[in-house]
Amino acid sequence: MTATVVPFQSSPEATYIPEGVPAPGVEPCAVEVTEDFETLRDRGRELVAKGSYREAAVVYRQAAQAATAAGEADLADEALCGWGAAETELGNGAEVMPELRRILLGTTVDNNSCLAAYTLARAHELEGQIKKALFYARLFRDRADYVEREGLAGMAQNLLGNLLAAEGREAEAAECYRTALRYTREAPPMWTAIAEGNLGYCLLSRATAAKQLRSATMREALRLLYRSMRTFRHGGAIQYTMLPHQDLCFAYLELKRPRLARQHGIRALELAEKYQDLAVVKNCLYLLGQVAMQEHDNEAARGFFCKLERRFYPEHTGLSTVLMSLDLRQVVNLRA
Repeated sequence: MTATVVPFQSSPEATYIPEGVPAPGVEPCAVEVTEDFETLRDRGRELVAKGSYREAAVVYRQAAQAATAAGEADLADEALCGWGAAETELGNGAEVMPELRRILLGTTVDNNSCLAAYTLARAHELEGQIKKALFYARLFRDRADYVEREGLAGMAQNLLGNLLAAEGREAEAAECYRTALRYTREAPPMWTAIAEGNLGYCLLSRATAAKQLRSATMREALRLLYRSMRTFRHGGAIQYTMLPHQDLCFAYLELKRPRLARQHGIRALELAEKYQDLAVVKNCLYLLGQVAMQEHDNEAARGFFCKLERRFYPEHTGLSTVLMSLDLRQVVNLRA
């Protein structure tokens, strides 16, 4: 999983995550629409905030049809951006990119332009195309200046930080996250929790790379990760505690506190399996194997590494044996 993202919908009350779009050539909706655009759009926002992307995509398509029927092309584009983002989170980013580009290039509405640029950046990020994602993220940041919405500048900085972290540029990413936090002081708690968790990971990476495990940087990293996790939990966004748990597993592994590392790693793995986040599943299998090695439980370690090999690297026969003798933590990027 990439670093946690701040949601960009047209409502400042949105909690987290993207918005959806149709595949090229697909009609906005094939079912009868009996509700108005605003009702459908608001329901789409609520579903996205809960992580119910599939249902959100359907509702956003209905909203696009309602807007089209009313002759409101700009509102239809807004709904299609919501559709595209929901589809992007479902792994269909490549299919929705052409429609998003059409909106980005053709709209005169700044809000829709920002929605399209943001979701294109997110789609390219999930496809592993970080340089293209950075292009659209910077476009989003620049166009956000023309949209009157509190917290938008912070969201742009958070997105840029995510992409820089994916490239291993943690110092630059940390500056983006700190800037994001300055912008989000009046934003909903979830937005702040997202930036805090992302910053915590960057500080953790810097402290471990420099072997400064007892430093103020490491203490700040742990404090931010725990605070982010508590905010998600209190807000009922249990899915988003996944990354803080993963990062704390890594932190306590580095601090040679395997019991705590195992607790956080198992919880992150459970959530990743439940919400089908394969990147976090992969990371946690590796980290938990390392935790077992630290506990001198070679049988458990081999079990985790064998699962990692079977699920993600079946073509690399013998990888589990290599991992039993080689520690790769210093070259692993949990945000790549």
